[in-house]
Amino acid sequence: MDTITAQNLLKLQEIDLKIEEVKSKIEKIPAEIKKLEEEKQKVIDEFEETLRQKKQLELSKKEKEIDIQSLQDRIRKIEDKLNTVRSNDEYKAFLREKAQAEEAIIHLEDEILQIMQQIEDLQQKIKVLEKEKEEKIKEIENQIKQKQQEIKNLEEELRQLQEKREELTKQIKPQDLLQYETIKKKVKTKVIAIVDDQVCTGCYMVIPPKIFTELLKSNQLLRCPNCGRYLFYESK
Repeated sequence: MDTITAQNLLKLQEIDLKIEEVKSKIEKIPAEIKKLEEEKQKVIDEFEETLRQKKQLELSKKEKEIDIQSLQDRIRKIEDKLNTVRSNDEYKAFLREKAQAEEAIIHLEDEILQIMQQIEDLQQKIKVLEKEKEEKIKEIENQIKQKQQEIKNLEEELRQLQEKREELTKQIKPQDLLQYETIKKKVKTKVIAIVDDQVCTGCYMVIPPKIFTELLKSNQLLRCPNCGRYLFYESK
């Protein structure tokens, strides 16, 4: 293999490595966007859950107020009956029933006061969360837009690299290109390994002295007997 072909294959490898790097970045971004969308939904869910809690408390407060009204109606009926009872036992029974109703009202009123405090606390929390929600969502949406733009930029970079690769392959003999592609499928990573201190940087095995001597004589590509990669030696 002549020196020009060796240099072109090195350039081709550089482009291929860059293409793989860009593809890897593109593949990762959708998961990053999904994570941001999940984060955004979490912010929305937290806010809506607080609203739900407040609504549930307001419903509970209303139910207790209805219960109080019902007990008050019951007390009024008892009071009416107290004026008509004829026996002392019946009179005492109505008084006990009235006292129980009044006690129940006091208990319900205490619960309503607690609920009102909880509602007030939630209203303050909602006010803070609403502001935070808007800010966080805006920030997350900006991040998502940046990721989406990043995909477009990377796709354009990939297109340019593929065009550059196509132009370069036209300058390489078909048989040399085929050999390059064959090795690439096998090793998955670098097809051409730089020789460093008589060691192949692809498999990190020592190059036989005879092959290393041949590399020193010319700026050409030879095959590593261990991993099959092309070997390239750069004079220091």
